[in-house]
Amino acid sequence: MDEQWILHTLEGILPEQTVQLIHDHILHPSAPFQLVKRQVTFGVQQAYTFLYPLIVPLVDRAMQKLNDSPDFVLLGALLTFLAIAVQVTFWVHRIIMFWTRLAMRMVMWGALAVVIAMLWQRGPEAVAKDVVVVVSKAAGYATIIKEIWLREYARYNEQTQNGHRVGGNRSGNVRGW
Repeated sequence: MDEQWILHTLEGILPEQTVQLIHDHILHPSAPFQLVKRQVTFGVQQAYTFLYPLIVPLVDRAMQKLNDSPDFVLLGALLTFLAIAVQVTFWVHRIIMFWTRLAMRMVMWGALAVVIAMLWQRGPEAVAKDVVVVVSKAAGYATIIKEIWLREYARYNEQTQNGHRVGGNRSGNVRGW
């Protein structure tokens, strides 16, 4: 039998009972698996012998049309290249998102570990004071950034309302900051 080499290969890997089970229920000629395999193989062969004379002329005509009109081949090649490029782009996007998420999770868990270590070493009262100091400093920096942004936004609005382009006026002279 053709499949006996599988049993010889599996004898060193699987227990003897499992190899015997595979022989009796899968590889034996009267096993249900072999009966279904023979029926499926016979059905595929019958479909092949029936459809082959019908499909071959259609394929020959299609190949002749493609040979007569290379524009379709070029279009197909371009579409294939585009599809591959899109798939590669999606693949790169997924890789970047995976590593970004991984880095953000590592930062979050690292920050949590630092907070737990601070709580363990210094106690909750000292950590609460430190958190208040850090949050107040961050709020102060955010206020400064907001003021700078609002000042620049107002300057931009003034320039556009006066008819000047940002960075210069209509005559080409560059305005200073």
